[in-house]
Amino acid sequence: MIGPITIKVCGITRAADAAMAVHLGADWIGVNVWSKSPRYVPAENRLALLREIPAKGRVAITVNPTAEEAQALLDEGFAAVQVHFDPVEKNCDVGALAKAIGPALWLAPRLPEGQPFPVDLLSFAQTFVQDAHQVGAFGGTGKRADWKRFTETLKSHPSHQWVLAGGLGPDNVAEAYTAGARFLDLNSQVELTPGLKSAEKLHKCVAALHKIAQTQATSGT
Repeated sequence: MIGPITIKVCGITRAADAAMAVHLGADWIGVNVWSKSPRYVPAENRLALLREIPAKGRVAITVNPTAEEAQALLDEGFAAVQVHFDPVEKNCDVGALAKAIGPALWLAPRLPEGQPFPVDLLSFAQTFVQDAHQVGAFGGTGKRADWKRFTETLKSHPSHQWVLAGGLGPDNVAEAYTAGARFLDLNSQVELTPGLKSAEKLHKCVAALHKIAQTQATSGT
């Protein structure tokens, strides 16, 4: 953590980038295991990444997995499984996932901007990721998420852990903090190309977050 802020760097494809993100203070590292993602890392290449990530900070990013597939990812060495799905399409049995892997389940429902968060999902997980909506995509688009919905949901359900994703980078992480986000998911806006992270952009994000933490410590809030 940097002060009160938890950081996840997602879409890591290289061991060097994983090590850099951890060194800079990332609490969680996301590895995409969904084969249709431009940041997909096949099973045979994931071991090298996992070696660079503390065991408790490994997140597998996937879409519509079965309970068996989710459990296999935990068996592989991941600490959490972030599941992207469309609640309308009903292609994902979140109940079965919750029963199979419990608190290791992070849910990332694909929601159109302005649509209320489906509170019926709250019983299935403790951690939820709110990302930008784009038809045909499950995260990693670089678009800004619905911050208004994020803030409202955070205030209404503070006992859950809320992760803000979507278009976060050096220019807006401070604004995201002001909007109430305390768990930031960095991906496309700290990249050179999909899956290739920028050391400069990550350093700038971390510097901005350290400035926030110092300000909070000085003010005593």
